[in-house]
Amino acid sequence: MGWIDGIYVGSKDWRESRLLKCQIVASFLVFILFGLAEQAIGTMIPKFQAHYHINDKQVSLIFLSSVFGYFTMGLLSDVSHQKLGIRGVVTLGSGSMTLSYLITSTRPPFPILLICFVMAGIGCGCLDACLNTWMGALADSNELLGILHGCYGVGSMIAPPVITYLLEKENPWAWNEYYHVLTVLGAMLIVIMSVCFRHETPTKYKFMLDRKHQKYKSSNNFEMQSQDGQLDSSEDDTQEVSIKETLTNKKVLFFALILCIYVGNEVAFGAWMITFLTRIQHLEYRLSSYIATSFWSGLTVGRIVLGFATSSYFKTELTANLTYIAGSFLGTFVFWIFAFTNIIPLLFVIVFVTGMAIGPIFPTTIVTAINVLPVRFETAGVGFICAFGGGGAAILPFFVGLVADSSDAGLTAYPLIVTAMFGVLLAMWVLVMATHAKSYGRKL
Repeated sequence: MGWIDGIYVGSKDWRESRLLKCQIVASFLVFILFGLAEQAIGTMIPKFQAHYHINDKQVSLIFLSSVFGYFTMGLLSDVSHQKLGIRGVVTLGSGSMTLSYLITSTRPPFPILLICFVMAGIGCGCLDACLNTWMGALADSNELLGILHGCYGVGSMIAPPVITYLLEKENPWAWNEYYHVLTVLGAMLIVIMSVCFRHETPTKYKFMLDRKHQKYKSSNNFEMQSQDGQLDSSEDDTQEVSIKETLTNKKVLFFALILCIYVGNEVAFGAWMITFLTRIQHLEYRLSSYIATSFWSGLTVGRIVLGFATSSYFKTELTANLTYIAGSFLGTFVFWIFAFTNIIPLLFVIVFVTGMAIGPIFPTTIVTAINVLPVRFETAGVGFICAFGGGGAAILPFFVGLVADSSDAGLTAYPLIVTAMFGVLLAMWVLVMATHAKSYGRKL
């Protein structure tokens, strides 16, 4: 490892590289910021409605705006990597997020606020697709991706109680002042990411992609993919994957739909929980935020702890994810049963355990997709999967908002909607197992 023709090639094992350790830690910090920013939306729904005088349907446009930018960058993932390299992509992503937080902190008119969330989505789309693909190719990818997405849970866990305290203390903050903090954190991350990924140029990206293709061409994996008609050794594997190719690859589309449903469930369950508990259960805002924090705490623990369990106790990621999805379905079903009771301590336990089951599904799905997809689709395919998955963060929460706005009692359907969608997700993963169990490329 070292310099090859002006390109710095480092180890894929974090134990052997100080720079790689710094890059991994920087990535963890990015995902903490994701959580701090995204969960702020759910926590501040009542504040947005009070300040802008908007209803549930209108506030749901925030989710759609964010995903529009996210989805756009996911589609352009391979192109952006080819033109900018990982360094350029992470810098663009950090800069776009930070600028959106800066403008939001000025309490702009609602249409401008929606544009800010489009910009935030662009930033998240860049970083999410890039860092998931990059980290998924490292040694101990299950564990690292589990911690990476656990860091999102850390940010999501911190946000509700911190925001609640700041907005309800003796000399309360205005809601937009929280975005001053996010702006400062984002500016720091621009510098950190630019320095840590300084060697990840477009030239290096193409060089490493070519090396990976050459490795797979001489391996059994490549032969299997060629026989399936997924790759042909005669084609130029280093060429950019077009958007059309990405959108017509059945495996990419199916994994994208899986993550879309999963992310939609996760975000809808966490983002609307406070509003559900205050409006339907008539709990205090502070107590409701603590229950939401219990969910995000469970999600964080699940992603970090169960990420190690995936490697240690399951034969493949396929069986691990089946267990996690089944647990999520059961957890949301139990929440649906007890959500309308006054047994508050039990709700804390239910949402924590449900969060643990939900937590590792995203990183485990990413690792599965990387092992199942043709090699040349890894960047474009995983980028689109993450982007389309991010679309779920708007679609299902927006749908819950529409139902909530339909009548005073509309939000009572929220637990049922989430439970039903986890049932759909479970059926889809059973289909994945039936299709790929025999030919799955990596045993844990």
